Amino acid sequence: MRVRFVNVFVVILLALIVGCREQQRGGPRLETYATNGVVKIDGEPGEMVEVQCHPGPDATGIKYTLSTMTDKEGKFSLTTYESGDGLPEGTYTLTFQWLEPGFVPKDKLKGAYTDPKKSTHTIKVVKGQPTDAGVIELSSKGPAK
Repeated sequence: MRVRFVNVFVVILLALIVGCREQQRGGPRLETYATNGVVKIDGEPGEMVEVQCHPGPDATGIKYTLSTMTDKEGKFSLTTYESGDGLPEGTYTLTFQWLEPGFVPKDKLKGAYTDPKKSTHTIKVVKGQPTDAGVIELSSKGPAK
């Protein structure tokens, strides 16, 4: 009897944990599609650039900002659930911060690319297709006006 109670308790606990994780991400796991790109700053690979992905109104089930970091070559792969799994279908606006390491990281781009309302960088993820954002060129002096 005691073993049965423990088994039932463990099953209920696992169900609650899984349910809470799904709720944190807005419900059941959505289908994602590989979404990659490269960031260059002044023509050079942008290492340690935080790429933030802001969902548009047509982004399937995503209501929160996703982010990733570029590697030494400026490459990035966006993530929804696990490293590099991509994004659900929809249109997303990208913003960027080039982080200078330190106790309090500073944006070497001085906030020039952090406002999603002013960003000109968008990607559209189409169901069943990987998305290549291509090479995204940024300037250390800020966007051209």
